Amino acid sequence: MLAILRNTRFRLAWLSYTASSAATSLTPVALTLYLLDTRGGVAALGWVLGSRTVGFVLGAVLGGVFTDGYPRRTVLATASTVRGTAILASVAAFEVSVPAICAAILVAGIGEGIFRGAYQALVGEVVPEADRQRANALSTLSNRLLLVGGPTAATVLYVAIGGSATLLGTGLLWLASAGLALRLPRGARPPSNDARRRPFADYGEVLREAARHRWFVAGLGSLVVWLALGFAVQQLTLPLVSRGDLGGNTFMGIALGCYSGGAVAAALLMARWTPRRPGLVAFAGLSLYGLVPLALTVPAVSPELGAALVLLAYFLGGVGIEAFNIPWFSAIQREVPPERMGRLFSFDFMVSHGVAPLGLILLPHALTAAGHTPVLLTCGLLTVAASLAALAVPGAHRLSDPRPRGRAEVTKP
Repeated sequence: MLAILRNTRFRLAWLSYTASSAATSLTPVALTLYLLDTRGGVAALGWVLGSRTVGFVLGAVLGGVFTDGYPRRTVLATASTVRGTAILASVAAFEVSVPAICAAILVAGIGEGIFRGAYQALVGEVVPEADRQRANALSTLSNRLLLVGGPTAATVLYVAIGGSATLLGTGLLWLASAGLALRLPRGARPPSNDARRRPFADYGEVLREAARHRWFVAGLGSLVVWLALGFAVQQLTLPLVSRGDLGGNTFMGIALGCYSGGAVAAALLMARWTPRRPGLVAFAGLSLYGLVPLALTVPAVSPELGAALVLLAYFLGGVGIEAFNIPWFSAIQREVPPERMGRLFSFDFMVSHGVAPLGLILLPHALTAAGHTPVLLTCGLLTVAASLAALAVPGAHRLSDPRPRGRAEVTKP
């Protein structure tokens, strides 16, 4: 897997991605703790986390316009500069108001949305098809290794130096990511001149490209449910369950570390194993995340049993997410032409993350009105059901469009 780093362009992009991942591992926990201590209440947390996701969606929209029309180097460096500057501004925004914090985090999310699509497209562009799953696994591995210690590190840093200093460090890491992206070779041509000359008109072809792949549409639907319900509800309830039933902030860091540990295990597995039916592995893996909201219902009844089940669920959820992500990214890189790949990745992130802010904004009201247990059970079961239902779509088992019978018959001797 490490031999892929001999590819100069991939190595530099991967280093930029790794610096970005280091900042990403610190930011959510630092924001959550700082908000709960300075602004209080799950509603403020929902608005700020929702703003980050709204920004991500806006960034994905902009990425869909610009990613294929400009050199990847320029897109990656600009996106990381935007994120780093916005996080530095958020430190000052904490002294002003929650809307000011939301504005800064929204801008940071825009940078994140642009960066993700451009990076995945760059991998598909510079890495040969035979090595792409290993390249995606290495990207996941570096990201998750940082996330294993990131939540705990963020908690320790928060206690030691405070929220503002921790956020300052994350902003500097993103600026370092921009500097690494600028070291990519100059002179690389944009993948699509049409995407630069008439970006909005050409984006229609990207939508038609998405519609041609039924497995892609089904997977996108599953991701929407996962982000809007399963992932969103645990973001809101894990801090409360940790503080209320499981001893405080330390447990939250341990749970998120277990999640990242599961993702690392899946990345190592997928770096060595190419399943014959990658879609079956992917969607079964995504369904495992439904165990996370289900397990979060237990600590209120039995803290000791609940703690063990929550940690196990987060580990299995981490395994499942990367068992999905790695084949999913590899399939898009394989099935989609390079001149539309960046925009299709951006479209993926735009749609799947587009509904997540609704979950973060509306779920606090549902949690207050109906109680934590009914909402967590509903979100968990719907996450499992949506993931497994995608397997009924033609092509989903292999993440590849099924070959028409007529074409297969023509090729027979």
